[in-house]
Amino acid sequence: MREEVKKMDRYSEKIRLLCKYKLETPENVDELKSKKLREKQDILNTRNGLYYKRGKVDNETEKNEITKQIIAVTEELIKTRKELKFCNEIYENVSKMKEQIKKIYK
Repeated sequence: MREEVKKMDRYSEKIRLLCKYKLETPENVDELKSKKLREKQDILNTRNGLYYKRGKVDNETEKNEITKQIIAVTEELIKTRKELKFCNEIYENVSKMKEQIKKIYK
């Protein structure tokens, strides 16, 4: 039963992603995937810069502030990675659905 609930949650999250970005074609999914890949790289660059900056700072309060920024950026990265994962899964499902439709109409 738990697996079915988890599966249903994943489907609903994918549907929310489809609606949020108004994805109607595989090309739309590809565009979003490219955008999210660039976004992911930007976030990683930002986080790496913050890690570097934190290593150079001696003041403990500044280190704590930078750590808070790192945590916020990491949360953003997690969301972006999750959306990328859903883009990949949606794209894979499109091809599977096309095959199933072809089988039905043959």
